[in-house]
Parts: sequence; C-alpha cells; structure tokens
Amino acid sequence: MKHLALILMLASLLSIASYNNTLNGSQTAAPEAEGIALNLTAAGDLPGMTKVNLHRSGENVTSGSLRLTVLPQNANASSSERGQLVGTISGGTVTLNSEGTLASASGVQVTIQSGTGEFASVTSGTATLNVTTSTENPSQLNGTLVLNF
Repeated sequence: MKHLALILMLASLLSIASYNNTLNGSQTAAPEAEGIALNLTAAGDLPGMTKVNLHRSGENVTSGSLRLTVLPQNANASSSERGQLVGTISGGTVTLNSEGTLASASGVQVTIQSGTGEFASVTSGTATLNVTTSTENPSQLNGTLVLNF
C-alpha cells in the first residue's frame, strides 16, 4: 500500500503538460543598446499577448524576462484575461539584420516562476521561444513558444 501511494504521488509530481503556441508580432524600442523588446501575439493552446525582453552580449542571450497574458480562445475587446505566466530568460542566441534589429532568436530558454488567475498554482516550469523575421514583411516576427508546467 505504501508503494502504491508513493507511485501515485510521484506520478502526480511528474505530470507536466506541454502547451504549444505560434507567435507573431514585432520588435519595439528597447531601453538599452544590448536589449531587445518584443510584443508578440500568441495563438494556440494558451492564446494571448506576450512581452519579451532579451538582454544580450553579442549574439548570446544572457538574461531577460517573459510575460504571457493568457486570454480566452476567440477573445474580443470585452474578454477578461485568464491569468498570466511570468518567467526569466537564461540563454539562447540572436541574429541581427544589417539595420541592427532582430532577424531571429533561437533556443531562448525561459524558466517559468509564477502565475496569476487560472495559473496561480504554477510555481515552476520551462519554455522555449524561437522567432524569425517574416519573408513577406521583414518588420514582422513569426515563431513558436512551447511551455511546460
């Protein structure tokens, strides 16, 4: 009986769900030369608005933050947010175009630290962000955000 209880407890601790989003948006003005700020719209499992701040040294992402405000599926102007997920960025790489703006960000690693609303019980998790400029419109970014918590 003790073994069964232990197995069930471990299974509940290991049950991490994965959420897949597609992203589109743009780079905004960053407050510092080595910073990159992005405003992205997320569609998919956790739709909403994503704000990303990347700090870099050359092409290496050194730190930053991510805030995903999750909205209901098919949200409109009167929709209330379901909650937020907040995390810190610890790594990844960026490529800049000839104008010095973001051409791509790949393998950006996020540690999810907290949540609010429906996600208030989230205290840990991970995410990976990848974005690249659109071939049709170089000022637009497209990509993916995969969250695990």
